Amino acid sequence: MIYNSHIHTFKDADIPRGFLPLGLVRLLSTKPGFKVISRILNNINPFSDNDAFDRYVKFVELGRLGSQEAIFKECQRFYPRNSKFGVLAMDMAFMGAGKVPRAYIEQLRELGELKQKHPLVIPFVHIDPRREAYMDILKQCVEEWGFRGVKIYPPLGYFPYDERMYPVYEYCQHHALPIITHCSPFNPVHFKGKKKELKKLLEKSRDSIDTRGMSRKVMCSQFTNPLNWEHVMADFPELKICLGHFGSSHYWDEFLDNPGDKDNWFLIIKEMIEKYPNLYSDISFTLNEQAFFPLLKILLQDKAIRSKVLFGSDYYMVETEASERRFSIDLRAYLGEEDFMTIAKDNPEVFFQTKLDD
Repeated sequence: MIYNSHIHTFKDADIPRGFLPLGLVRLLSTKPGFKVISRILNNINPFSDNDAFDRYVKFVELGRLGSQEAIFKECQRFYPRNSKFGVLAMDMAFMGAGKVPRAYIEQLRELGELKQKHPLVIPFVHIDPRREAYMDILKQCVEEWGFRGVKIYPPLGYFPYDERMYPVYEYCQHHALPIITHCSPFNPVHFKGKKKELKKLLEKSRDSIDTRGMSRKVMCSQFTNPLNWEHVMADFPELKICLGHFGSSHYWDEFLDNPGDKDNWFLIIKEMIEKYPNLYSDISFTLNEQAFFPLLKILLQDKAIRSKVLFGSDYYMVETEASERRFSIDLRAYLGEEDFMTIAKDNPEVFFQTKLDD
């Protein structure tokens, strides 16, 4: 039995209409539109079956499977029968990308039903402090529907140390509920509202941010900087936090070329998880690139790091079968059983354990 600590099962109805460019979400959500538009997008670059356009198609194709159970089963088939999965909900209503067709509570209700039907599912409720009655939603998910963790997604437009999040942290620390937060830059899932509004949101930073010349993706990455979490850990030292994606492939690549750059998120996270006893990081999406396998192998020989790394794939953000198989088979073969089981079994068993399970 292993754990995939980081996957998603939200449907196309949980994605804002303006999430993809050119109105693609609306067009791809219908059967005729999907057939026509997907064919066009898949043939824009005839020499690649894994470019950005193919990603859009695969993303929406999986989201259109009809239910979270169908999406989950599509992922589950790549893993051993008894594998467990950290399934992370996504609340994208406040990212400035238009209306979300389905009410967020319905996504959560369906995920709770998935948990009841498939006990191998470990559901996480995404909390956005801009949503009304978010604490009531959190308590309902945990106390009634069996959720066992919280998902945080700062690039949608808020800092981890936002004071509105503190009741969430207090509740999670009291029940030993783990938190998984997005922690990589330049992500396509970010605040897409007006730039003037984005700058206003960034003014809530505890550090001065000069936004001149910054692109929208770079601006949104300011919410996500791993150092932001030091403020939270100072106030909630017993809180279990996982910094998702270990800083991103961008910073892993930068580290290989320039290992002395102190601003590199890979290096920052590495030093942080050595420093804070309850801080973890997962390798989801980032290790989609096999070129980083050797660096991970070396990283796991460090005793201070070894117990703090979690295996995850970020399905279905990793958009192809080949990519998912790489996580489930190729990485395991490269690392060997001892190292792989450390990140895919031993460490997750500690991370996912809550007081509610005692």
